[in-house]
Amino acid sequence: MSLVELRGATATYRRGGKQFVALSDVTLTIEQGERVGIVGGSGSGKTTLARLMLGLLKPSAGEITFQDRSIVGLPERRLGWLRAAASMVFQDPNSSLDPRMKLRDIIGEPLRSPVLRKRPDVPPLSDAVLAAAMDGVGLDVEMLERYPHQLSGGQRQRTAIARALISDPALLVADEPVSALDVSVRAQVLNLLTSEVQERGLALVLVSHDLSVVARLCDRVVVVERGRVVEEGPVDAVLTSPEHPYTRALLDATLTI
Repeated sequence: MSLVELRGATATYRRGGKQFVALSDVTLTIEQGERVGIVGGSGSGKTTLARLMLGLLKPSAGEITFQDRSIVGLPERRLGWLRAAASMVFQDPNSSLDPRMKLRDIIGEPLRSPVLRKRPDVPPLSDAVLAAAMDGVGLDVEMLERYPHQLSGGQRQRTAIARALISDPALLVADEPVSALDVSVRAQVLNLLTSEVQERGLALVLVSHDLSVVARLCDRVVVVERGRVVEEGPVDAVLTSPEHPYTRALLDATLTI
């Protein structure tokens, strides 16, 4: 059973009264435990693709399934099972963490889901569970009483990762998880993601404009240009012998940086 499957997925937006196609006729499968990188430049459609997988956007055409269940057309009130099975780490931790909440409330929030409370494999929210979540991402337990503004950028992103993982999801989607961080802490966060994904056997979808980051974390890469998948395959093969000119341009840009 595939974890996520998109068949002919298309997404459109309206800008100034005109229709804009952000993603066009994409067919893609994510297997359980697989680590897939989605790469492309700004506006290529890679974030739209990730959001479609999570039911955060509705396709204008095509079919999307998660664990063999269609998520197309379902209202938010019927997506609780999906919210419990998939988590997302956003690009900017400043915008993804509620500044009015302490870390204990931010990290523990997913475990308040009625769906998760019914799962026997997910422990109830407790100080011990929160302490384990903090320890897993390398943060001191004492920080549970802090607010996001009292943390560094790297600590805020670690908090976001702890929140994403505390529900023991089957899929973790990370959208440019280190691009808003200082160079000095990027490697630390990437190492954390690598170890957590490997130890938990999670499926990972990593959205990035940087092929070097994808090469570090992923097994397979999907290249998106102007809303279309132009190349995909094993990371090593695509990086050493890219077939599409756009992939070569992305690789050249990474090497230049």
